[in-house]
Amino acid sequence: MINNLNNLINQYGTPDALIDNWDEELIGYAVWGFEESIIWNNQGLYISNKKVKPDLGLIQESINNWKKQSNDIACLSFISYNFKNILYPHIKFQNYNENFPYLLFIKPRLIKKYKIEKNSGQNVSLKMIKDFMNYQEYKVKLDKIKNELHDGNVYQINFTNNKKYKSMNEAFDIYLSLRSQIKPKYGFYFNYEQYKILSFSPELFFKCKSNYIESHPMKGTINRSNNLKIDNDLKLKLKNSEKDKAEHLMIVDLMRNDIGKIAENESVKVDQLYEVKSYKTVHQMISKVKGKVKQSIQEIDIIKALFPGGSVTGAPKESAMKIIDSLENYSRDIYTGSLGYIKSNGDMKFNIAIRTLCFDNDIASYGIGGGIVWDSESKSEWLEAHLKSKILLSILN
Repeated sequence: MINNLNNLINQYGTPDALIDNWDEELIGYAVWGFEESIIWNNQGLYISNKKVKPDLGLIQESINNWKKQSNDIACLSFISYNFKNILYPHIKFQNYNENFPYLLFIKPRLIKKYKIEKNSGQNVSLKMIKDFMNYQEYKVKLDKIKNELHDGNVYQINFTNNKKYKSMNEAFDIYLSLRSQIKPKYGFYFNYEQYKILSFSPELFFKCKSNYIESHPMKGTINRSNNLKIDNDLKLKLKNSEKDKAEHLMIVDLMRNDIGKIAENESVKVDQLYEVKSYKTVHQMISKVKGKVKQSIQEIDIIKALFPGGSVTGAPKESAMKIIDSLENYSRDIYTGSLGYIKSNGDMKFNIAIRTLCFDNDIASYGIGGGIVWDSESKSEWLEAHLKSKILLSILN
């Protein structure tokens, strides 16, 4: 019989991590304690607390060992957006938080499955202490992006900023309270040192199963309505939007190219192009990009080929990341990075860390933004960015 999450918490205490995917399987994993770790931070790469040369191959060796010692989930991971600094060393990025790790892999000490269902949560609250940039500032930034688009340096930029919140509640209690409302398809909770990551992501970065990989890039958003007819009209409006489809296709093509680096020739296909799915507060446009992974490819090769996800950079990826770095005045950290896991058989699943709160002690950052193309209107893009923080409204005071 599968466990109930509340019963597990009563028995073992607050978990250090949850793999909380409200997908078709409805099976979650709760983790207590970490036996071994791989951490790459500003001081270098450490494997089981020993500093080693900064080499992705050494990370793969440790993952291979952990896979041999596991029957199911071999390791959990979070990867900061700033891991791009390691993957693209020829670009001198300015905006990064020296205290936040580039990446972390952990081997779980105790792991228990649980049934994903609504749970009884405590009353919790957040107080906003820093809002998203005002419209005037935002328009100045968008005008600069339009200049880059006009000059042909880039086709699309995913421009973001963050809100900040303070809470007197435990981060885990906030996660429990919100998860039942949001039902995050690729939800994750991760506790590491002073950081608590609460990811309510609807976006799949990639999953691998039996040597097949698929990514579900998400680009194109519209608000929902409580009125059923208006809600259906809004969904149809997004489905028929030429602007959103053009913006979306750029990212689908980028992901096809990235997956093509690690997939067998002519195996990369696109399924369900421009599908619109409905979530609690928004409708989103999603496609599926699939391929068969070459036999020689290992887990770290996949991360290296795909990271960061095209939906959170823009296209072309390198040019977009340079422009983002010149325009954004904060470090994204886990936001637009990824959280996921690797199984003993090599199956993987990683989200795109959007709709994600990251606590540093009692202060939380919540990033929001969107893709900007030539015909983007600054006011509607500014409003759409705000729309992506609506999932927090129920606990704001």
